[in-house]
Amino acid sequence: MKKICAYFVFALTLSVFLVGCSNTSKEKETESVEETKTSEKNDSKEGAESVWPKTYVDALGKEVVLQEEPKRVVSVMHLLYPDVLLSLDIVPVGIADADKQFNKWEAYQSYVEKHDFEDVGETRNPNIEKIIELEPDLIMASAGVHDQLYDQLSAIAPVVYLDQRSMSFDRELGVTEISSLFGKEAEGEKILEEVNNKIAEGRKELANFVSKGETVVFTSVNPKGNFWLYGQNIAPTNPENGLGLKVPEGYPKDIAKELSMEGMSVLNPDHLFIFLDKSGYTVAEDALKGFEKNSVWNNINAVKNGNVYIVDRSLFAQDAPIATIYGIDQVVEILKDK
Repeated sequence: MKKICAYFVFALTLSVFLVGCSNTSKEKETESVEETKTSEKNDSKEGAESVWPKTYVDALGKEVVLQEEPKRVVSVMHLLYPDVLLSLDIVPVGIADADKQFNKWEAYQSYVEKHDFEDVGETRNPNIEKIIELEPDLIMASAGVHDQLYDQLSAIAPVVYLDQRSMSFDRELGVTEISSLFGKEAEGEKILEEVNNKIAEGRKELANFVSKGETVVFTSVNPKGNFWLYGQNIAPTNPENGLGLKVPEGYPKDIAKELSMEGMSVLNPDHLFIFLDKSGYTVAEDALKGFEKNSVWNNINAVKNGNVYIVDRSLFAQDAPIATIYGIDQVVEILKDK
């Protein structure tokens, strides 16, 4: 009987010991998993920060060293490039021509409602005093436009010069360069994919319209009453990388071109989009009203058939992701049932 009791006590003690060991093992295993997760998070965080400090060779061939990710960016470039910043979740504190154009373009209204974009003067004549007030940690400038301001700008903050002219002919270059500058290459690729998908969807929706072979012109009107054509390179008319809408013979491919009323009558488009800048910066609205009594104007196919569309100027952008997506949506909505 004593042996049985002794055996029972021994078995009970052993089971308690084994349970304790099991629990301890589980606790250690849990701690090990948590430590691994924490280590992975830390490694990931360190990896994300490893691009800083960063050296970037700009369009002037200058090596610009950025010690850390810029937080207060000022852009004196054309307003299409602050568009790229916003698409990368980078909110600039200062933008050239912000009050004249950027803050009024329809494509950017959702951003303007959330953020204050300070105007730092005209693109070709930025306000140095205003830029100093904003205390930027990076200034974006255009090669060939702001070269003479290098000493003044670089005395305020690191300044990077980008090849704006090349970007204007290549829809993806602006995104590629700016995302590289900020160490956001992966985000840049996603943005380009989103734009390409939007364009592909638009081409499908406009397949029936395009099959009709009707011509489309995108233009603005200057104070002299003449037209500005922005070239076939913009997203709606670009044959390879855009919607591929048909343009009339003689339509410029890559460069902007001024055209008289008679010149527009020679193009004689079936559909005419006119960019109306809300600021009145590039278009004389009185000139548009005056067209109503012009016999040459009234004989253009688009006018005769009621196919003239007044749209916001932000629609013409070809190398600005936010404006491009906005423009594709507008064009598709207008033409899909024509």
